[in-house]
Amino acid sequence: MALNSISGSNFTSNKLRLTGLATGLDTDTIISGLMKSEKVPLDKIMQKKQLAEWKRDSYREVTNLLRGFKDEFFDVLKPSTNILSQAGLKKFTATSSESSIVTATGSAEAQAGEHKITVTKLATAASKTSGGTVTRPMESDAVITSSDIANASGKKIKVTLDGVTKEIRLGSYTESTTMAQFASDIENTIGNEFGGGKVRVNVTGSGNNKLTFTTEAGASRLTLTSPESGDGLTSLHISSGTSNRLNVSDTLASLKGKLKDSFQYTQSSNGSQNVTFTINSKTFTFSSSDTLSTVLNTISNDTDAKVKIVYDDITDKFTINAKSLGAGNNINIGDLSGTFLNSMNLTDSKPGQDAIVVLDGKSITRSSNKITSNGVTYDLIKESTEEQTISLKTDTDAVFNNIKNFVTKYNSLIENLNGKLTEKHNRDYQPLTEDQKAELSEDQIKKWEEKAKSGLLKNDSYVTKVVTSMRTALYDSVSGITTRLTDVGITTGSYSDKGKLIIDEEKLKQAIESNPDGVMNLFSKKSDSQPYYTRNLSALDKKARYNEEGLAHRMYDIIEDNISTIRDSEGKKGFLLQVAGISGDASEYSNTIYTQISQYNIQIDSLADKLIDKENKYYEKYAALEAAMSKMNDQSNWLMSQFGNSGG
Repeated sequence: MALNSISGSNFTSNKLRLTGLATGLDTDTIISGLMKSEKVPLDKIMQKKQLAEWKRDSYREVTNLLRGFKDEFFDVLKPSTNILSQAGLKKFTATSSESSIVTATGSAEAQAGEHKITVTKLATAASKTSGGTVTRPMESDAVITSSDIANASGKKIKVTLDGVTKEIRLGSYTESTTMAQFASDIENTIGNEFGGGKVRVNVTGSGNNKLTFTTEAGASRLTLTSPESGDGLTSLHISSGTSNRLNVSDTLASLKGKLKDSFQYTQSSNGSQNVTFTINSKTFTFSSSDTLSTVLNTISNDTDAKVKIVYDDITDKFTINAKSLGAGNNINIGDLSGTFLNSMNLTDSKPGQDAIVVLDGKSITRSSNKITSNGVTYDLIKESTEEQTISLKTDTDAVFNNIKNFVTKYNSLIENLNGKLTEKHNRDYQPLTEDQKAELSEDQIKKWEEKAKSGLLKNDSYVTKVVTSMRTALYDSVSGITTRLTDVGITTGSYSDKGKLIIDEEKLKQAIESNPDGVMNLFSKKSDSQPYYTRNLSALDKKARYNEEGLAHRMYDIIEDNISTIRDSEGKKGFLLQVAGISGDASEYSNTIYTQISQYNIQIDSLADKLIDKENKYYEKYAALEAAMSKMNDQSNWLMSQFGNSGG
């Protein structure tokens, strides 16, 4: 691509100049031409800075490739693909003879085969339930007189039964209508609308002069409210909105009057009314303005209380269930101030029980319905006197797919890294200066820069070390493990493949089936002497860890050595981060290339200042020329005027 000569400058003073008035010269153009050669050193430094920035970005691309590989195969949050874990490379399918009774899963510690199990007892949780209904009966607040009965004639009431609301008109009554007749008629009227037997209306009170409403035959929540006109509830002496069940949206203040056993508050120092109680040594305090829903949810969500408490509006009872299964005292409750828990009447207690199974002829007792033995976890679902069979078989396809996916992504990683190492760097394409960009279209600039950026990591020592280390790690033997990659059907291709792996699928599947532990340990064996990666291992410890660990752990270590954001004892991060850093980390502004770019910026600022000084000096010289020329013009004009006068 041919480029015109560089002209102009981005580093000029901001002075307003009027030039060429006396000489007629295009001073700006002349000085711009003079500055071309002066600007060459600055352009070269800016090109070096741009190359450094591009090289930094290329290193960061490598870092992100390694990070992506690590996130896919070495992440504990992705157990199905985490090949550092044995669970990702030794899998089983478990079949139960009766999955409605017991199911099972096998871990890497399990072995293929059969297990016999009888689920004698399931583990249950301890519970405490109200000994009876807790809500006060729906009863008249005052004595119903004969005139009240007469006044109720033809009046209406709204009845809501389990979410269905109907407006009901009462019958015709006189003062001679008895309470029994009155109650029976109301019950029948409601029964005609909702079905007989669901709502009972009884005569109660010391003088048989009140009415009580109850639900039966599967009905639960009953609420009576006043209609818009013709209110009959006033004659029944029942307040609008009265219900035979609690509402969890009620505050403790309103709840107090609705419970059969009303509770007491205590007065706090700030004047609020509170109840305080303990559940399994966890203390709770609630005020009269808290809702029942808040109380129940707070207790149930508390990790220290370890219980779940509910109100059942069908039975009208509270129940506390221990979150821990098994025998033992898992529910301890008590009021500290006030009597809120006491008002729940939690007198019906049921202790928890342990699970009991007979596994392979041995009786086992556990406080959970999930039992693990010899690498097999059994989920107990239902009690049975019949023996069940659990069959474990190696899940060859799952393990094969994990290894195949790993190899595929490894090959892609190696291909990308080798591509950067072998990509040609065309030195004829240097970064464009601003003046050069001004002469090109956006598409031309893009194509030029693509060539200028290419090959910046050609034969780079850091990337070469990464590739070489990974290739070597896969073929060095693992101490204590006789199995090697070639034994499981994984080999390298030709020289031109540069370390890419090839899988003999049939041989790999056979190895997984016949030697599952060998395949698993080849990749995921932990070092005996140094089981955990750390940035501060000595050279000897690193060597011991490398020799003893499986291939996946070696790959993990190599990647971490290069991209770790954790500093070692010398304050250094991963090699690639020390060189180029990574966005979003402190290394972004603390790395070798950043220091280099900073030095370029200092040189650029210094050269820019010198260019401005140089340009100003040129303008000063031409200004002096303008002044001299102006003076000569003035003298010439004076002489001409003198000659003209003498001729007159």
